[in-house]
Amino acid sequence: MKKLLLSLITVVAFTALNAQNCTPDGAFTAPGVYPDSATNMAAGMVGVPYSETITTITPVDTCVVVLFPPCTTVPIDSVMVETVTGLPPGLTIVSMNENTLPFKFPGGSSSCMLISGTPTTAGTYPIQVHGTSYATVFTLTQTQPFDVNYYSITILPNTVGIDELSANTFSVSQNAPNPFSNTSIIEYMMPTAGKVTVEVRNILGELVFSDIKSVSKGLNKYQLNAANFTNGVYFYQLTHGGEVVTKRFIVNK
Repeated sequence: MKKLLLSLITVVAFTALNAQNCTPDGAFTAPGVYPDSATNMAAGMVGVPYSETITTITPVDTCVVVLFPPCTTVPIDSVMVETVTGLPPGLTIVSMNENTLPFKFPGGSSSCMLISGTPTTAGTYPIQVHGTSYATVFTLTQTQPFDVNYYSITILPNTVGIDELSANTFSVSQNAPNPFSNTSIIEYMMPTAGKVTVEVRNILGELVFSDIKSVSKGLNKYQLNAANFTNGVYFYQLTHGGEVVTKRFIVNK
């Protein structure tokens, strides 16, 4: 019995020790933070669970000018993320192995941070990150503070739900699920048989997808495939004759 209890304690301790809050994206190998400033964080929606993994690749070393050029290559001991402010209400942040700030990322390591939770309030929230880099210069530890303020998270009002479709008019439902990571279904009612044009535009209004379908009278369904889109906010527009219906959706893979 004692051996059994000891074995169980060892298994539980090992599991807890190796538990991770997130997994770095192995597609990224160059030093940096991903998603980058151009991609930004995925949008979310009020009342819908949100999750965004941030992959961090900390450099092994850096080059600093000690007294006069050229610069000297010195090892990076670690990068500490000390504060993260501006998260939308309902969201929190953890690192791969730490549940509370500050987060430590050793030089030459691949790690991650996870922003998750259920947003409660719509809006656009600028994110501010403050931290300190530590490097060894001639056996002495040197520090360099840094600030990152180019990220933001947009939380949209909750418009999820199947609209009441009228059999006598051209009407279109909100896609479901929304947000989605694989596929989502749009239901729409056709008063007569005919052609329907489906267009998808990004948040800048640029056309990113177009399709034309010949459909029958009554209830029809159209499947959106996330493989066609990167993470973000989009608008789908269904056109039949002179009637146009536009709605918004989110891809969050």
